[in-house]
Amino acid sequence: MTETTLAAANVRIVHDKTRNLKRFVDLIEEAADQGADVLVLPEVGLQGYADFALLMGSKACAEQKQYYLREAETIPGPATERMTELARRHSMLIQIGLAERALHGNAIYNSTALVGPDGVIGVYRKLHNTFEFPYFSSGEGTPVFHTPHGILSSVICYDLCFPELLRTYAVKGAEVVLMSTAWPMKEHDRPNDYHGWAMDLAAQSNAFFNQFWLVVSNHCEKEAYSQKVDYYGGSQIVDPLGKVVAYLGEEEGLVIYRADLQDAILKSRTEAFFGLNLLQDRRPERYGAVLD
Repeated sequence: MTETTLAAANVRIVHDKTRNLKRFVDLIEEAADQGADVLVLPEVGLQGYADFALLMGSKACAEQKQYYLREAETIPGPATERMTELARRHSMLIQIGLAERALHGNAIYNSTALVGPDGVIGVYRKLHNTFEFPYFSSGEGTPVFHTPHGILSSVICYDLCFPELLRTYAVKGAEVVLMSTAWPMKEHDRPNDYHGWAMDLAAQSNAFFNQFWLVVSNHCEKEAYSQKVDYYGGSQIVDPLGKVVAYLGEEEGLVIYRADLQDAILKSRTEAFFGLNLLQDRRPERYGAVLD
């Protein structure tokens, strides 16, 4: 039996790369002390998420676009090189969310980089970014990454609302989906917040339908930016049964869970849900309307 320790961070993020990176280093050290093999950090956690109360054409919107153009980094780049140093020191895989500058041209992407002891393993650029067009270009790829801890893939925030993407990863063999997000609340009453409930529901449902692991890392700032938004937190680890096995509410910190990942997937597809393998029983030849 080979066990892997999964971890995800709830983090208060600011628009200051130096401060965010310092906080990430502290959390990585803390995760290493708890034996983490795979750690997920939040969406655009390096630079901070956008303030969408700033309207297109406004001076403030222009200043925010300038901020991302100044502060975006290539992959590989300074932040991923620092992550590589830490990954090598702790024999860990780290997913960091950042505003990525394209190697050629002026495009900025909302991206995640999966980093290991030998450097960048792979990059994912957010596919579904309806809210982000003033700042970030859309990604196109659906990569999976073969690692010593299984086949991993990445989603970013709103991507979770599109089961077609998560199913695509499952069909490609993904065993663990790593989600970096900046998921806000609708208002300020966390226990009764619909937006937060929707994230939890979508995370559990996608893990259940695809019978794989899902690891979520979110922001947890309060009254952030001009719209005074509260981020939901709720960083969590969901097993292939769709059950939440580790969860953190609104405080800053880590969720940690250790398991034999492949064995849990095997049991979910042979024993747990009436012994049914939901991937095996698909009828993709009948789903043409999804593509049409």
